Parts: sequence; structure tokens; C-alpha cells
Amino acid sequence: MPEESATPKALRPPKFEWEDLALYKAERRFLDGYPADYRTFFAPRDSIHPMLASLLSSAQRSIVMNMFGYDDDELDEIIRHKLSEEHVYVQMSLDSRQAAGKHAKEILARWSNDEFGNSIAIGTSSVHHAISHLKVLIVDGVYTVTGSTNWSISGESEQDNQLTIDRNAVIAAETRTILDLNHDWMLKQMAEKREKEAKKTAKGKG
Repeated sequence: MPEESATPKALRPPKFEWEDLALYKAERRFLDGYPADYRTFFAPRDSIHPMLASLLSSAQRSIVMNMFGYDDDELDEIIRHKLSEEHVYVQMSLDSRQAAGKHAKEILARWSNDEFGNSIAIGTSSVHHAISHLKVLIVDGVYTVTGSTNWSISGESEQDNQLTIDRNAVIAAETRTILDLNHDWMLKQMAEKREKEAKKTAKGKG
């Protein structure tokens, strides 16, 4: 009898294969004539969570995201494993209101933002401090995931949501620029907040 792997099951999803993505569709197929570089899924009909787990596990160089709702423990575990064990660069930009939720705070508490190879920014949109409502993931500068799906059990398997993945590197490059700009803005917000808190603390001691 083969030995059971010591790696948690969550970290061993099926291998990501573009030609096999129909397995995550309810009908187990895409319509004839579907664009070669695009695949779209719908929750709760299709199996969005296992597809995302497979994609994240395929990452070899980078995982970059701008996520409104970040409440999926299993996907978070895969990303942290990629960072710590496989040295994959991770960049996350999260909406400050959503990240302040109880479960999201518990997930983020597992991260060490000061460690080499990851950057986590929490903030708002650059206009009127509105919410950062994107649900976008880029893997290895090739695969781009967009749509309405928040990373949560309800978002992936209960609510009516849409998720599209494409493998066009030009789309990934354009999208990465937007995500980097958002990330930079959020980092500046965090720095400003820390500076204000430091001044307030110093004033209190004076």
C-alpha cells in the first residue's frame, strides 16, 4: 500500500490543465466555438473553488491579486504554501472594509508581511476612498481571473457569480499595471496611517 502523503489535501488539488477546464463546468463541456483563450464559469452552477485551487497550485513565479472579499481558508493556505515552500512572489491588495471582518482578520493574522517575497496592502480606491471592488487574480503573468466572485464559500458556491479566466499575456500585463497602481496607493495609505498613529502616540507621551 502506498504511503499517504504528509501534504495536506488542500495543497494537492488536481493538476491545472487548460484543456481539462471543462471538468469544472456543470455540463462538463464548453459550447462549440468557445474562444480559445477564454473560459467562463458561473456560481453556484459550476465548480469554481476547485478550479481556483488547481490554478493557484500551478503557480511557479508569482501570484498577484486585488480582492474585495478574501475569506477562503483553503485558497489562502495554498498561497501561503507557495510563498514559504516554493518561493513564489505574492502580492495582495485588499479592501480595508472587507479586510476588517472577523474571518478575514483571522486569515490575515497568519501572514508575515515583513518576510521576503510578499507584499500585502489594505486600503481603498484612489477616488474618494471608495471601496476597492476588484476580484482579480494574475498567476505567473499569464493567467488572469476576473469577474464578480469573492473568495468565500458563499461567493464561490452559493451566490450568483461569474468568473472568467484567460491565458493572454497581453491582458495579464495590462491588468498587472492596474493592480500595481492600486497596490502602491494602498501602501501609501498604510504609511500615512502609521505616521498619524505615531504622532498621536508621541503627543500622548509628551
